[in-house]
Amino acid sequence: MEENKCLVNRIIVIGCPGAGKSTLSAQIAQIRNIPLVHLDNIQWIDDDTTVSQTDFDAKLKEEIQKKEWIMDGNYARTLALRMGRADVVIWLDFPRSVCFYRILKRYVKNKGKKNPHGNPDRLDFSFLRFVWNYKKENDSKIKSLKVKYQEQLHFNHIRSGRQLKEFMQKFESQP
Repeated sequence: MEENKCLVNRIIVIGCPGAGKSTLSAQIAQIRNIPLVHLDNIQWIDDDTTVSQTDFDAKLKEEIQKKEWIMDGNYARTLALRMGRADVVIWLDFPRSVCFYRILKRYVKNKGKKNPHGNPDRLDFSFLRFVWNYKKENDSKIKSLKVKYQEQLHFNHIRSGRQLKEFMQKFESQP
């Protein structure tokens, strides 16, 4: 990242479930000492209930107007809105096999525990299908938004653990 750290106030972390969005977001929030917003916390009331689209949108608009934040989550419908306010986008674009492995590992590790980010921790067919099709259904939208916002955003497309490690080393070493 070429920008001076003090100019990076609003960061979006996107990617397939299991890519590590929440983990990375928490690390960055701690390093930069900025508020962390999990979109799942806005969306989910409990394991079975979500807020209305209107309520979600109102809360999201309130959050993105704040001076600084790091926001993790997909919610493709709102990606353009979030990019319109962001300084940096971090796209964790790991192979499907990595994401599936991490999802299964998380599910086994957290079985019976409440997910701290609001969304239910379940493995059902619709969720696994969403993960399987994530790339096919989201890549072109993400790439077109990258082009649309290229003048205002620093876009980090991270495809491997090695690239993520290099990114974090640069991020942590900024003044």
